[in-house]
This record gives sequence, structure tokens and C-alpha cells, in this order.
Amino acid sequence: MRAIAAITLSAALVALVSLSPAAAAEPSPELTYWPETDLPITVVGGAAWVATELAKKGLAPASCRWCAVGRLDASVRDAVVWRGNPDTAHDLSNVTVLGVAPASALGLTALAAWHDGRSENITADLLIVTEAMVVAMDLNQLTKYVVGRQRPYAHFGNDDVLCSHGGCSPPVPHDADLSFFSGHTTAAFSLAAASGTVASMRGYRAAPWVWAQGMAIAALSGYLRMAGDRHYLTDVLTGAAVGSAAGVLIPYLFHGPRPGVAGPDTRSFRLSIAPAHGGAGVGVAGHF
Repeated sequence: MRAIAAITLSAALVALVSLSPAAAAEPSPELTYWPETDLPITVVGGAAWVATELAKKGLAPASCRWCAVGRLDASVRDAVVWRGNPDTAHDLSNVTVLGVAPASALGLTALAAWHDGRSENITADLLIVTEAMVVAMDLNQLTKYVVGRQRPYAHFGNDDVLCSHGGCSPPVPHDADLSFFSGHTTAAFSLAAASGTVASMRGYRAAPWVWAQGMAIAALSGYLRMAGDRHYLTDVLTGAAVGSAAGVLIPYLFHGPRPGVAGPDTRSFRLSIAPAHGGAGVGVAGHF
């Protein structure tokens, strides 16, 4: 998977560099951005998600509340699950969502700003993208604990999953009834949609590449969750819908340009990077 990640980012960099730099890019719109508000929301929301993961034993339902499986979910599950090695798909989905998807979304957004000569936007852009993902994941976590849907490997008694770690029991304690909806898919689609939305709102020339790369990776993550027998089709589709909605609406509704509204914007907080004695120097300036 390191090779996949390297190829993904290399292809993105080649695509950005290949864009014609003949005409200077128009100055990108300033987005509404309050670091004193957006940063705490992101940090507290992320901490809340981590806390609920650590407290899974007390929060997860003792048994499934949603145990039945519809015909569509059952038929798709039979068609796509990796027989004999579903854990390989599960591992690949972890690498994709925890590594490739954030590296692509955040990296391409930063590269798009840099390529257009708007490096001062990078800090705000990345925080907005991360904020959208955190909000989507908190909503996902709350829904999982409330709904209590049984995972497919548990419902169908898939020994390739249950007996693959030295004992025939759920591979992750207290996790067998947290299927709805897919957190991996939610994270990947929220990152893809938020990075694409921010790039489009800024008017970056590389915005189409940001959208295409992010959505392709997100779709792959959803497929791998089903191939690993961790989620049903409806889990994945719901995660894609919620993640995409959060990724589009949070930047658009809360961070879009507000003509005539006074207040801090992206120029109130800047991160600069410059060569220094064979290395790099980092500087932060702004109003805090």
C-alpha cells in the first residue's frame, strides 16, 4: 500500500505541475475563517470521537437492535465479499482511509493553493477540510451507537473473520453491532467533498483533480468495507451521502465568502515555509 500511496500522490503532483502556468491565476476568494472558533471545534470534535472509541465497551449495545438483513444488502454482500481473505480487504480499507485519503485530500488541497501562488490559504483550507471531516465522523459515531446494526460478518457467522485472529470471536471487542453507517466511508467522502469544495470555492485551477482523486479513493474505501464483510451496501451508501453532504455544506454554508461582513479571514492567520541553510524554516504570523 505504500506503493499505492506513492503512485497516487505522484500522479496528483504530475497533474498539478502539468497545468499550464502561462497565465497568472486570478486572486482566489477569501473564505470566512475564524481560527479561534474553527480550531476548537475541530480539536474538541476530534477528541470526542477518540473518547467514544475508547469508551466503546460502555457505549456499544449489548446486542443488535437492527438485526434483519434486506434482500439487496444480502445479495450485494454475497457478490462482493472476499471469500477466504476478507481481512485483507479490511486491512487495505484501513490503509486507504487512515493514510491515502487524508494524504490525498489535504496534500492536493495544499498543492492546488501553492500551484496558484496562494500558499497563504493553506492553513485555513486544511483546517476547514479537517473540520468538515470531524463533524461528519461525530455524527457517524452517534448514529452507530444509537442504531446498533449487526455487522455482516457477525450476522452470517463468517469464520474467515471470526476465526482469523486465534479464536472464534469478534475481531474487535464490542464492535459487532456498530455497522450503520460506515465510518470509513464517511471519513473518505467527507475529506474528498470538503477538499473539492474548498478548491472550487477558492477557484483553484486544480480543483477538478482534487475532486476526481478524492472521490475515486472514497469509492474504493466503500468497496473495501463491503469486501471485508464489515459493512452492507446501505451502510456504505449512507456513509457516502452523509460524508459528501458534510464535506460540501460545512465549507459552503459556514466558510463561504461573505461580502460586506467584517471580521477575520484567511489573512488573519498565516503559515510560511522558506528554505534555510539546507533545510526549511517555518513561520506563523497573524492575530490571535
